[in-house]
Amino acid sequence: MRKLIFCDIDGTILDGSRHMNEVSAKTRYAISELRKDDYVIISSGRCMGLLDDQIKALDPNGYILCNGAHAQVDNKEIYSMYFEPEAIEKIKETVIRYHGFYILETLNEMYVDSLVSDSFSAFVDGWGSSLQGFSLGKDKDEKYLIAMIGFMDRSIMKDVERELAPYVDLAAHKQFSSYDVNIKGVNKGTGVERIREYLNIPFEDTYCFGDGINDLEMLQSVAHPVVVANCVDELKKYGFEETDDVLDDGFYNYLLAHKLIKAI
Repeated sequence: MRKLIFCDIDGTILDGSRHMNEVSAKTRYAISELRKDDYVIISSGRCMGLLDDQIKALDPNGYILCNGAHAQVDNKEIYSMYFEPEAIEKIKETVIRYHGFYILETLNEMYVDSLVSDSFSAFVDGWGSSLQGFSLGKDKDEKYLIAMIGFMDRSIMKDVERELAPYVDLAAHKQFSSYDVNIKGVNKGTGVERIREYLNIPFEDTYCFGDGINDLEMLQSVAHPVVVANCVDELKKYGFEETDDVLDDGFYNYLLAHKLIKAI
């Protein structure tokens, strides 16, 4: 029986915050080996426009993107979900009032309110990223699948969470004063369920690998949930299986130890 493996990107096979900006040779090999007999799905908060060439070169069977707002298998869209206009207006209003930044994302494009604000510059620098791919402004008729917000002042975070909670779901980034902003009730677990149903894979043959709080529902939706050692503390209380740090090839090491791949 073919297995279905879901894998996060940031913090799980890459870690820009610790200067690991390239997918390791062992991870590339592991995904290539899995692809021979199993399904590999990259699951990320990123939209398609933020998937760089090295991620696309992994050639997975499919993607869950925008923290579950979009899923596709073999280039076929399984579904896409979009924010209500009221939620977008509340995001903008709240961010402006607390002097932060926002990024609104379609499947392929990222619109930011300011390319030069202190909060946005700190966010980009912290992720080890660049301004490439971000556009200033927006088309008011765009349909958005996910957003990101961030602030320089950590003291206002609880206020932001309280104001936005009725409209959206927030997933805090572990390194920064910033969040993924998700459609209410939509998460990576949504994508896991829909793809498993689409591919008709038994629950007992499902695996996933993650590190962040936005991976929680995905981890809870598979038979074999695995976190890397560098995961956020909040995930450790759930008793998921643990593998090595992303810097030590935890993804590859788990697959090898459980005989899902042969050694490189």
